[in-house]
Amino acid sequence: MKLEPIHKEITLRSQITSKSSQTLLEFLVSKFKYLSTEEWEERIAGGKVMVNDHAASPGQPLRAGDEVAYTTNAWEEPAVKTDYRVVYEDDQVLVVSKPAPLPVHAIGAYFRNTLMYLLRRDRPEARDFHLVHRLDSETSGLLVLVKHKKYLKSLQEQWGAKVLKLEPSPLEGEGRVRGVVKTYLAVVFGSFPTGKKSLDAPIGPKKGSEIRMKLAVTKEEGYDSITEFELVEAKKGFSLVQAKPLTGRTHQIRVHLEHLGFPIVGDKLYAGNDETFLHFYENDWDDWVKGRVLLPRLALHAFKLEFPHPVDGKRMSFEDPLAKDLKDFWDGLP
Repeated sequence: MKLEPIHKEITLRSQITSKSSQTLLEFLVSKFKYLSTEEWEERIAGGKVMVNDHAASPGQPLRAGDEVAYTTNAWEEPAVKTDYRVVYEDDQVLVVSKPAPLPVHAIGAYFRNTLMYLLRRDRPEARDFHLVHRLDSETSGLLVLVKHKKYLKSLQEQWGAKVLKLEPSPLEGEGRVRGVVKTYLAVVFGSFPTGKKSLDAPIGPKKGSEIRMKLAVTKEEGYDSITEFELVEAKKGFSLVQAKPLTGRTHQIRVHLEHLGFPIVGDKLYAGNDETFLHFYENDWDDWVKGRVLLPRLALHAFKLEFPHPVDGKRMSFEDPLAKDLKDFWDGLP
């Protein structure tokens, strides 16, 4: 991926969105790998990196809600989709529909082409908004922010917690659900079985993979992971599947579907062997990659969210129809 330099300085901001045990230096080195540890130490010492608009040190611990700001030379960033849409807003909560590809915050080569940058460009008060959770750049759909930091911790704790299903009560009839309920739609390769299917399979690092971030179902170093699946519609060789992760593991839906033998269309990391991802990393989107995964982005969409309001606890529910590019792909299948 070639980045064209622009001869001016910009300040790039990245928000810590979950509980962290990392120092500032550890965060920068792990998140922005284009600079070495020594180079980041030089930039911190030179006053190029700030935390919450204050001078920082390499060993400074980071916490949820902290904002890391880095002043650097600008460059031409890879193209993204910018047509985010506000689904709901009140004095405490903002729910948006994120297009794909679009990172939610600064990462790698993306700083200005991010959802948080666009929000702050369009409405200055978003400078104080906080992401409750994240979606991958290539995942579209519903995303929640809070407007005040005091509501961030309680919602984030619920976002990562296991969803609990409670027994039906005589007054309520239907079984109640406690916690945050996330429902996704995915277009997958293969004919997914009818009915509902629950997969309880731990997720951890994929042994033997050349790709450090690649995960797999594994009992060794694996974390408990549960996902419920249900077939929505099937076409020859493809299926539209609904997925509800009852735990909040990284790449959980992608890993579980790959483990079941139904990788997601457009998934360059899990819809093939390491060669697919490594070829894409070196050559970007070309005919070779297209022939293996079909879509330039992951066919995964955050379709529905249910969660308690951070002030009064009232249950809130939002839906976002399947993104147009994914709907067009699905409708175009024979």
